Formats: sequence, C-alpha cells, structure tokens
Amino acid sequence: MVTFADKVVPMSASEPTDITCLVGCAVLTGAGAVLHTAKVRRGQSVAVFGAGGVGLSAIGAAAIAGADPIIAVDLVDRKLQFAREFGATHGIDASDTDPVKAIWEICPGGVDFALDAVGAPTTALQILEAVRQGGPRADNQGGTAVLVGIPVAEVSFDLNAILLYQRNYCGSLGATEPDTDFPLFLDWLREGKFPLEKLVTDRYSLDQIEEARVALEEGQILGRAIIEI
Repeated sequence: MVTFADKVVPMSASEPTDITCLVGCAVLTGAGAVLHTAKVRRGQSVAVFGAGGVGLSAIGAAAIAGADPIIAVDLVDRKLQFAREFGATHGIDASDTDPVKAIWEICPGGVDFALDAVGAPTTALQILEAVRQGGPRADNQGGTAVLVGIPVAEVSFDLNAILLYQRNYCGSLGATEPDTDFPLFLDWLREGKFPLEKLVTDRYSLDQIEEARVALEEGQILGRAIIEI
C-alpha cells in the first residue's frame, strides 16, 4: 500500500498482525474518544451506545481508566453479554427497554459520559438525555455526550437540553495521537488489560468476502471480522 509517511506507525515484527490490525481503526476511535475526548477518570460513570468494534474499544478503555459503572446499550442481547468481557458492568437491551430510563435507574440523574458508537438519529439524541443534569451555578456542570458514530441522517433537538442543564455535546473522530496511542494499546494487549484477541470473532478468506458482507449486514458478527489473505 502506498500512503503518506506521517500516517505510518512503526511496529515490532513480533506483534500479531491478525489482531493488531484492529488498532488502526476501531481501537483508536473508540478508546481515543474515551481517553482524549471525554477524558474519563476513575469512578466516573459511562454509557456506551453500540457494542460493536468501536463501542467495545470504548468500553475497554473506560474499564482501564477505572470508570464505574460502565453501561453497554445495544439491540442484541448476545452483544451485551460479550461487552461484559471488555469491562461493561451493566447491559441494556434497547430493543425492548427505554435505554435512557434504564440508565437513570442505574445512575440516578444520569451518567457523567454517554458515547454514541452508532450514529443513528435515535442514539444521537439519547446520549444527550442519558447524561446527568447540571444547574445554573458555575460548579454544577452537567455530563458530556460524545458522538463517535458517523451520522446517517440529520437530527434536530431542543438546545435547552444543553443550555438549561449545562451539559456538553461534542463529536470525536477518536482524537488520537497514533505515535503514542498505538504503542500504548499494544502495551495494554501485552499486559492483558485489553482482550484484543477476543475482538476478532470472525475470519474469512478473500473468496468468502461476499459471505462476510452478508454476515456484517445482518448483524451476525459479534466483534470484528478480518479478511485473511
């Protein structure tokens, strides 16, 4: 592949490339949003909407940062169970439950941070409703909603939901420093802090690429799938 030199991060030849290939996208994006955009600290509460590759990476980073509770929200129960292997303390099935109400039941008043790893209009609004409310005092700031998933449609909402409760709403493309973050995430892997090997749940040959596309489209892939050449 031909690319710009400043887009390349050197890596030891001993690293397992069939696993570390995920770091360059899903992990940098999800974990980066937690570490650099939200700047989650120990004891803070986090909700992550979407338990796919990016969402699981965010959950894993939140767990390493010491967040508690860490709430995973998804439409598929087996993905919620899988999220617990990355550090989620709670799972909410949004297919039959109001996730905002459920989050408030776990964290009365809302969470400190809610991240949307989906980008759907519904989840883009729900993350704002899920974070805690502040008030008029300077020391009474509300929570922060972080949009990570790329929006698939326009969304409109009442700006008073931000203003009156001193909440924050921001976007994140991962906000990473690849030169330092890539080695950090590899250290997490070596130290057993982040189960990156579990994130690769499906493998396909190049001849099976259509099969892989269908599986992805139908939501059959639990974590991340790779094409082995």
